[in-house]
Amino acid sequence: MMEVARAAGVSAATVSRVLAGVAGATSEDTAVSVRQTAAKLGYVVNAVAAGLRSQQTRSIGLVLADVSNPFFGQLASGVENTLSDAGYSVILVNTTNSIEQEKRLVRLLIEKRVEALVVATSDTTGAHIREVVDLGMHVVLVDSELPGIKAESVVIDNVALAQAAVEHLLEMGHVDIAIVTGRLEASSDSGRFVGYRRALRRRGIDVNSEYVVCGELTFEGGQRVVQQLLKLSNRPTAIFVTNNEMTIGALVAISDAGLSLPKDISVIGFDDMDWYRIAKPSITAVRQPPYDMGRLAAERLLASLRRKRQSRPKRWLLNAELIIRESTSAPPWRSRAQNKKTA
Repeated sequence: MMEVARAAGVSAATVSRVLAGVAGATSEDTAVSVRQTAAKLGYVVNAVAAGLRSQQTRSIGLVLADVSNPFFGQLASGVENTLSDAGYSVILVNTTNSIEQEKRLVRLLIEKRVEALVVATSDTTGAHIREVVDLGMHVVLVDSELPGIKAESVVIDNVALAQAAVEHLLEMGHVDIAIVTGRLEASSDSGRFVGYRRALRRRGIDVNSEYVVCGELTFEGGQRVVQQLLKLSNRPTAIFVTNNEMTIGALVAISDAGLSLPKDISVIGFDDMDWYRIAKPSITAVRQPPYDMGRLAAERLLASLRRKRQSRPKRWLLNAELIIRESTSAPPWRSRAQNKKTA
């Protein structure tokens, strides 16, 4: 800035005011001279230093569980596009579904002086998020909920959607229905398990502990736990998988076991993926709106920042739906009975 001031023949204060866009800071001729000199010298405003002086860094922290997952990629796009249009930059961190990693990264973002956070937490208690909110930082939760914390949340109704998925299997005649899920610390996984359990109990069916398997929210995690399910003496006739990456692993495990969908076993996934509709057979799944979730979370955060006070704990519920395709049908024993009856 001093070099620009010397070259333009003005004070450093004048350069600062002109480049900050302060109206009436100086004459138009002087302002043009300063901007031209700055461009010639390649001067770029130090946004970090400016933010430290103004206490506004115009940066938002985005905490996601798994950036390699297409669901979170679309969610991040919704957040980033919305905040970018409003003049904010986004610092994205990836927790790899680790609560300890999430806590460390949230602290790091605060040290980086972000103005606010959008968080897809893997925790159900969220003590570290509560501390941030209590410090006065604006926080919006997305794809997750933390009861008792003064922060808005943008979610879908995981309980109702999981219940609808399992009821679809029950209506086709399935009784031995397994659920493949991640650790139940996360509110989304917990809600989907509640929906699974509720659907069974409404039909008077007890939850079989052998059919409830938890694993890492990855391809490998899904493959591993489904291999275990298929080794059971009374293996399930249908599987409800609560994560898209785990669904891929489940499909591979079923294929490797020499079984086919839906003749031998039915599968419903969560997080509809583009290729599900062109797979052979096409995959029944719950379709979420990740981009819209990210967009709305960013919009609520901007509204909170404009109000200059923390958001009330309002829950924004977006629509999602069960897309029924070819990977679900009547269980094998029922299909055989129907064929005999027809014959």
